[in-house]
Amino acid sequence: MSETASSNRWIPFQCPTCFGLFRIKKSQVGQTGRCPVCNAAVQSSESENLGVLNQAASSAIDNNNLLERVAVAQEMTSEQLRKAESGIRGRRRQYVGEEAGGMAWEEEEASDNVSWKVVVSIVLSAFVLLALSLVYYKNVGLNSSAGSTKPEINREQADSWLDDIEKADRNTKKIEEGETAAKDVDDFENFDNAKVEKAIRNFVTAESPAELKKYIRDSERVGPLLDRYYERVDYEAEGFEALDMTQMKYNGDVVTMLVQKADFLSSPIAVERVVDGEEESYQIDWESWVGYCDYTPEQMRAEKPDKPFLMRVVVKPANYYNYDFSEDGKWRSLGLELKDSIHSFLGYVERDSEQDKKFLVMMKGGQVVACMVRVAYPTGSRSKDQVEILEVVGSGWLQNLSKDNEND
Repeated sequence: MSETASSNRWIPFQCPTCFGLFRIKKSQVGQTGRCPVCNAAVQSSESENLGVLNQAASSAIDNNNLLERVAVAQEMTSEQLRKAESGIRGRRRQYVGEEAGGMAWEEEEASDNVSWKVVVSIVLSAFVLLALSLVYYKNVGLNSSAGSTKPEINREQADSWLDDIEKADRNTKKIEEGETAAKDVDDFENFDNAKVEKAIRNFVTAESPAELKKYIRDSERVGPLLDRYYERVDYEAEGFEALDMTQMKYNGDVVTMLVQKADFLSSPIAVERVVDGEEESYQIDWESWVGYCDYTPEQMRAEKPDKPFLMRVVVKPANYYNYDFSEDGKWRSLGLELKDSIHSFLGYVERDSEQDKKFLVMMKGGQVVACMVRVAYPTGSRSKDQVEILEVVGSGWLQNLSKDNEND
């Protein structure tokens, strides 16, 4: 290795002030320079010991030519002390060559200039923000004095208004609740609960369809339907366990509640109060009790009747289009569920039709509703469970109830 190459070798040092590691050229041994970490003046000198050099740094030096040197602190002049006290802004670890016969690191004047620029920028920004604030408050003041449409409301006025609103709301609710409660009391007094319970008990414990017909509502019309129904469905007495009269709902001469059957399952039951002169009787709505449809689900799937027939269903939103109802722009898809059936169906109604509008009102917000519909399969339908909804007969499962209310 040449002497020039050897003199340009880098030698590791550790600052005795901050213990920072740095390096100088071998040829600069004995010269004075500044620590690139803490800016302390250091003078390199040869030594027999490695001192506290970092092991990882020292291992990177060629072991054959490793010089054992350590940096030694040198007393600083007043000028050097002033610069040291100015901080460590802008210090770099990059060696930039010799200057004035010693080890030279970049001077700090550049960082001082930068710091002044930062201070000037902050001051200017503060002035700009102050000016914008003055303009804003000036405009607000002008608008207020010019007769703004938004009156100033103090906290006392706001609290007073809120109290008035709350009182009015409470009074309105009290009136509505009072009217509802009064109506419920009147309806309750019109019904003989003992007779209501007896009629329900007789109905659910009847041993045969013939006995059952003694307690049904509108027997002349419903009797033949009941006979036909039990030709297809095995009859079994439900049994009676208890009656829940805490959630009774009145609608004219009809009251609904929950009855607990012998299997401890509860089902809603509707009872009509029938007055004939001085005679008063209570009859059970059998159609809503069984969810009567003109066809059983099994018959519908097998026969696919294309003539209109009645279904009592629970309707919910759906999104399935296929076979005869594949055009979602033409049809609205609805899920149809039947009481106590493992089968469900899809009903389709023409969009923007009268029936579609009825569904939109009944199912506002996507809620599930019970209703009666008249449906039919398309002629030659390939699907077993898709029908067209031709008519919404009424909400709920009670036949002619709405018509009865109109007559009242």
